[in-house]
Amino acid sequence: MKPEKILLIHLKRVGDILLTTPAISYLRRLFPKAQIDYLVYPEYADILEGNPNLSRVIPYPKSAPWRLPGLLAWRYDWVIDFLANGASAWASFFSRARRRIAFYNGYPALIHNFKIPRPKEILYAPLHKLDLIRRALTALDLAAPAPPPNLLLPQLFINQDKKKTGLAALEKDGLKISGRPLVMISPTSRRVTRCWRADGFAEVARRLAQENGATVACLWGPLEQEEARHIVTLAGHPDVRLAPEFAGIQDLGGYLAHADGLITNCNGTRHVATALAIPTLSIHMSSDPCIWNPPNPAGSGFHPRHPVIRLEKLFCIACNKNACPYNLECSTQLQTNAVLQEAKNLLAFKD
Repeated sequence: MKPEKILLIHLKRVGDILLTTPAISYLRRLFPKAQIDYLVYPEYADILEGNPNLSRVIPYPKSAPWRLPGLLAWRYDWVIDFLANGASAWASFFSRARRRIAFYNGYPALIHNFKIPRPKEILYAPLHKLDLIRRALTALDLAAPAPPPNLLLPQLFINQDKKKTGLAALEKDGLKISGRPLVMISPTSRRVTRCWRADGFAEVARRLAQENGATVACLWGPLEQEEARHIVTLAGHPDVRLAPEFAGIQDLGGYLAHADGLITNCNGTRHVATALAIPTLSIHMSSDPCIWNPPNPAGSGFHPRHPVIRLEKLFCIACNKNACPYNLECSTQLQTNAVLQEAKNLLAFKD
């Protein structure tokens, strides 16, 4: 029986939520008349703002989770819990949906009553989420067509006023100049094992300004200004500057929409850029690019607009650790010239 009301759950992290948007689009294609809602922490709700494939975005009352039984009133047929942590399991339970779907986990069937085996191979994160849905559909004797390649990239819908405001701010700061490429850099990450060294970002920025005539904007959000200012100071070039501060994803998207490319660590910003069809060069250290970077739709490797650079031969690359037991060789030994060349290739790439 096809569902008429579906609740999707992924509560936190910019990139993780964005990487569920292909699954949202897939469900909308399959069930065009269904009510499809999304439960998320309030501070991440703007990631889903304006998404035409959602019926509503519901803020999770994390300061008052006892209000979750109100989900009962919506009488969902399905809940798909992409996160499957304590808070999302609590919401799944209180939904009382007939099918509470998640990958196999340690929670009892009282929480998730329709568990799907995890795929054995490593998949790009959107494909991982689509795999959950397609296996559930198959188990329920419903059609589970393969998603088209153009459905695999994340989606973000930026308010047009935000784009206009972002462009005006970039022009005012001398960062968006007609006839010159605008490169943005995103040098931060929640984990030190995903942060390439500051002097590397600074040198790449300086040389792009010198050799490619680029203006370079160093992105920064709450609590990140000091680090961004340090990189701009190290670069020591008048065309390498701080980007305007952004307070949320809509603001960030309003700036990124005008970039010609993004050089970035493995962080949420790179997924925002991908969702806006902005070319990205991602520097990978402890994280596995096969999980976080879109594959090439025409063959092997990564998407040509979203290449990856890392120390391929380093024995501990993609260790997935939050603290390095060695000396962060994945950062210190990754040569600036290699990153610079990949960045230049990205700017020169034509579809």
